Amino acid sequence: MPAPRATPALETASAAQAALSAQWQALLLETPPEEQALLRRVVQAHAVSLADQFYAAMLEDGEARAFLSHEAVEQRLHASMQRWLIELLGLWDGERLDECLARQRQIGIVHARVRVELVMRGARRIKVGLLALLNQSCEDGHLAARAALTAHGLIDLAVELMSAQYGSANDAAVRTDEAYRSHAATMNMSLERERQRNALFDWENRFLHAMMTGQLGHELARIGQCSFGLWVRHKASALFVHSSELNSIIESLDRIDQVMLPLCLAELEQTRYLTDALFDQLVHLEGGRDALTQLLNRRFLSAILSREVELCRNTGQSFSVILLDVDHFKRVNDQHGHEAGDRLLQQLAKVQVDNIRSGDFLFRYGGEEFLILCVELNAAQALQVAEKIRLAVQAEPVALGHQQQLSVTVSLGVASHDGHPDYQRLIDRADQALYRAKAAGRNCAVSAEDH
Repeated sequence: MPAPRATPALETASAAQAALSAQWQALLLETPPEEQALLRRVVQAHAVSLADQFYAAMLEDGEARAFLSHEAVEQRLHASMQRWLIELLGLWDGERLDECLARQRQIGIVHARVRVELVMRGARRIKVGLLALLNQSCEDGHLAARAALTAHGLIDLAVELMSAQYGSANDAAVRTDEAYRSHAATMNMSLERERQRNALFDWENRFLHAMMTGQLGHELARIGQCSFGLWVRHKASALFVHSSELNSIIESLDRIDQVMLPLCLAELEQTRYLTDALFDQLVHLEGGRDALTQLLNRRFLSAILSREVELCRNTGQSFSVILLDVDHFKRVNDQHGHEAGDRLLQQLAKVQVDNIRSGDFLFRYGGEEFLILCVELNAAQALQVAEKIRLAVQAEPVALGHQQQLSVTVSLGVASHDGHPDYQRLIDRADQALYRAKAAGRNCAVSAEDH
């Protein structure tokens, strides 16, 4: 059977990368040894100051300053930028070109999760600084000028390759975000409508009780913090894109929370009507879930995490991630069969759904791993959720049939968003916390904030 043909977009991207690789190779071959030696000497001597200039250029952006001022980000950025400069301008081994190009593409993928235009601004600052350093370090002005042109060419090629990869990764992210919206629109809308109507009625009843007993403003949670409010801010925005009804609901919730007067009852009735109108727009289809557990597939993780990072940046509300892993899952499959393993995973999914809020997100992350995105919870609060789930799993054995039961435990790692724009770093921190939970003997929850 013949291999499937690549899509036109992939063929175009591959041809562009091949052209950049050829230009890079030609530039390496055309550069005289004395230019190579000068560039190598200058970049190795001044990599720190050039990285400082790159970092300073990025900090000129107001939005970037919010996350780039983080000490850990600064340290990593400086170190990676120094390595990048030394490799780009100090290594002239053409045989390592493919390795170097692969790194530029990876940098482009990473910055697709941040902002690639900041890298381009920093690269311009490096070129200016490098020209001054070359003139200071070399008495031969012609040699310094030729070396500067060569360095500028290499930097431009690297940035072009990064930008191309950024564009591809960004397009993929947009498609994934659209796919998540399509998936979200195929949920059982009748069931979801009733769930959110009930959540709204529940808050209304508690509001009336608080008002009648004189406890209004003391024991009643704000509607924006209740199950319905969290769902509106974190999930409805994916279901109902550019919806005037959704904007009106959000405005109503804000008025309720800010005023908290008897007028709130009229706003609730309007919110209920608008919520019904929202769901009337959608089809009643099912699909796009993990086949075994019916949870979200991890393909939507990037779209949802990116949305939460943006919400966090705009509102200042933090969020946390919990990674859950079944202890000794392979032993379950080996001793009791894969059917028992499937039952275990299905029961774990139910236990987690029962112990998180409507506004939170639950993913089948892979194999026996699950990921919980706890919206508007800090690390300490998310650790309480993780411990609650751990105890619930421990207390509920899995029924295997023939009156047999299997007791299992889980280990959990918790990490809270610290302002860094790259959501993958948050997952990595939760994964490291999970590893520590395993190393501590399993059947426990560990927070990344404790280390």
